[in-house]
Amino acid sequence: MTAVLAILVLGLCLALTPGQAQNGPITPPPSEDGFNPFAPLMRLFGVTERERPVQEKAPAAVRPPRQPSGPPAFVAAPKDPDAGVILVVGDLMADGLTEGLNYILAQKPSVKVEKLTEPGAGLLGTPPVAWADRVQARLAAGDVRAVVMMLGSTDVLAAPAPASPAPATGADPAAPAQPPVQSAGAAVPELGSPAWREAYRQRLGAVIQVVRRERKPFLVVGLPPAEAPETAQGFQLVNDVLKSTAEGARSTYVDIWTVFLDDNEAYAVFGPDVEGQRRRLRANDGVGFTWAGYRKVAFFVERELARVLGGYGNQAFEGVADDPDFIVLTGRTVPSDDTLAGGPEVVDEFAPEPPASVRAAQRFLVLGEAPEPVPGRVDATLLDPR
Repeated sequence: MTAVLAILVLGLCLALTPGQAQNGPITPPPSEDGFNPFAPLMRLFGVTERERPVQEKAPAAVRPPRQPSGPPAFVAAPKDPDAGVILVVGDLMADGLTEGLNYILAQKPSVKVEKLTEPGAGLLGTPPVAWADRVQARLAAGDVRAVVMMLGSTDVLAAPAPASPAPATGADPAAPAQPPVQSAGAAVPELGSPAWREAYRQRLGAVIQVVRRERKPFLVVGLPPAEAPETAQGFQLVNDVLKSTAEGARSTYVDIWTVFLDDNEAYAVFGPDVEGQRRRLRANDGVGFTWAGYRKVAFFVERELARVLGGYGNQAFEGVADDPDFIVLTGRTVPSDDTLAGGPEVVDEFAPEPPASVRAAQRFLVLGEAPEPVPGRVDATLLDPR
């Protein structure tokens, strides 16, 4: 035992350099796992082990919870067999609006949401989508209670740039300019030109006429502000035509432009959602929306739907908000701009033509014009020339 102890002491002494032996307490190099086999002998001979400084880890930064990028999971209530359909028509934005309306109306069994969309299409195009025919085919089923349209971004983003080619070298400046070569299909007029406005108005008016023929409410949703100034200017052109055409046809225009601006009336990526929480509302492309943004759009659309329908139950009025001959006294709130008499006359060029008997009654009861006299009737005061 004494021999073993002597060997260990000798090994410890040989492991120490002369400088370490003369400078008092000695600290052996720590092992990788922190174990020191000479610790008992060091304590026996008064050799202390230097305390290692403990490095405290910096507290991790507290990050806000990650916001969900898609719609939350929810369970919709079972729909009634005769549930009315809110038909959403349009492009990619109409797809997002459909998701938002599905979420808002999930617990209403008397109504459901369906979509009729083409993500890359607009009102114009080469060739244009036959929106009026497709809407008319869907209305034939008889269960649609209202039609909501949201589109137009593709018409701006895919609009052809105005052509201003420089004259070729050696060409006669006085020679008439040659028309540009058009691709197959109908040519799309230049964005914002009078021809473009008229074509856009006619295309939208054809859809409105189909819906009004079935006496269903029609709502058209305006475009939001865009990040790029040129795109935002094009969106405003589309909104001007959408609003004037819809209001001229006694339909509803849902304006969402100012809803997505900041306090300085500039484009904003973040903003309050429907619950007042600050969230990201716009997509990375500067045009579309996130889920929170689409839900906000659906909030304002649903508010207008409730107004024109008077609710979603069986007792709700259908298709009467745009009927000038129907005055709702109960069941829903009449907006302040509706008047019973003396209001400005609105010429609705997209309304279906009433029968001759209705026109005659309107001239007599509203305008005070007597009908044409019929020979042999008591009101025929003309003398017989015979």
